[in-house]
Amino acid sequence: MELNKILDYAIMADETVKNPIKAGYIVNGKTYNNYLSNDLFAEFVEDMKNNHPVAYEMYGKGGGKELEERKSGANIYPPKMASFGSSSRMIYNLMKDTDGFLFEKKLHTTVGGIANLDGFIETNEKCVFVEAKCREPYTKKDSIYERKYEDLYRTISASDKTSVTCKIEVIDDRKMKVKFTSGKNEIHSFDMKQMISHLLGVATAFLKGEFEIKQIDFVYLLFNPKLIEFKEGKLEIHHIYEQTCNECNSVDFKALFEVIVDYLQTVKGIGKDKNKAEITNNFSFRLCDQSNMSI
Repeated sequence: MELNKILDYAIMADETVKNPIKAGYIVNGKTYNNYLSNDLFAEFVEDMKNNHPVAYEMYGKGGGKELEERKSGANIYPPKMASFGSSSRMIYNLMKDTDGFLFEKKLHTTVGGIANLDGFIETNEKCVFVEAKCREPYTKKDSIYERKYEDLYRTISASDKTSVTCKIEVIDDRKMKVKFTSGKNEIHSFDMKQMISHLLGVATAFLKGEFEIKQIDFVYLLFNPKLIEFKEGKLEIHHIYEQTCNECNSVDFKALFEVIVDYLQTVKGIGKDKNKAEITNNFSFRLCDQSNMSI
């Protein structure tokens, strides 16, 4: 069984200990046992609709279509948020009662379309952006990317402000293969491509004046499998979790953010009138898990 599904079942078992949960989503005559049951998910959605209508609207309109059954060719699959290992479900359950917290925040990246962040909240003192990961580190990643990022990646690699490098192998006019490293550490489990996209989105928003310049906190919410009990696949899942944390901690994201802000200003001509230091000096990055998530 794939590691991501093993984690789904482990989370299901952990939750069942605390509260009996009916599993097994049935669609098109097939049962998906690592998902909430149809009835339980319907109750979950109804509760969201009635008690957290802003979240319901955001997840309904979000790019991931988290609340809908998904079609792929002739196949139909359960809604993403019905998965026990859903990152969206994790952050929703953790933050749904936090006043002012928004889900599915979209930010233009200038370089590569839209960055979809899992959470956002703005206070008088700061803006907090949240990316949530649960089962994703245990899914095989594709290192083939569109070449629209190539110029930025080469700029990052050439900068002496960050130890992040992007080793590019051009495939054709549209595609390239990229290997990310931080110093001597290769990045395998941590999603560096997506993180760069998110930092582009945050930087673009501040350079375009979409937010008042203030403290910028980026929170990376990574589900910690060590906080639940399970046996199958435990050693391998723990190893990948530790590897993801180590790769994440090897990166100076404040320095990387500064390179990205500078790129947007000097190469893309975005926010030239903005004080770069005022934006970048206010940036901080924090890795946390489901036990210590805070804003």
